[in-house]
Amino acid sequence: MAIPTESLEVQIESPVDFGSLNRNGMNLDTLEAAQELFPYFHMLNGPTYVELVKDFWVRAEVYDEEASINEEIQAVIRDPSLKGKTREEMGLETFNETEFRSAVMGVPITITEEIIAKACRTESSGRFLWNITKKHALLERYIAVVLKGNPSTKLVDIDANHRMLLKFLTECFLQKGGGSD
Repeated sequence: MAIPTESLEVQIESPVDFGSLNRNGMNLDTLEAAQELFPYFHMLNGPTYVELVKDFWVRAEVYDEEASINEEIQAVIRDPSLKGKTREEMGLETFNETEFRSAVMGVPITITEEIIAKACRTESSGRFLWNITKKHALLERYIAVVLKGNPSTKLVDIDANHRMLLKFLTECFLQKGGGSD
């Protein structure tokens, strides 16, 4: 499907002025340091090359495990003698991780989680927990630290520093677009 680049809207990350926050009684340095976010927020103040971003995304494709398997199937269809051989024996690159693949001005570009971590000047590590129960130790620590022991799920009950971090998360990392809220 052809997508005209002028129809794309690039959402540029919003820089965060920690100096202003500190002057207004919102010291987030320890929380930011604990999450190793200083390099990321420093990077937000850099330039964004909107046309290059658009040129990348109109040609981008996700190369994941499913695409890797399909690539092997296509290789076997083209040459049935490859059946049962490894990717290397088929002449295919080893699949290591999910990648975004594209080309900008004819130059092939691949973006992986590790490359994103390097661009954000942070480690490519961490954990993601899915479907945790109400008795999970991490959730208990969350209630103790972020909600100051109050098991409420209301945003108003989150302490001010963590509420500000949530605002950063929704406005800098997980932007929705279409409005200023």
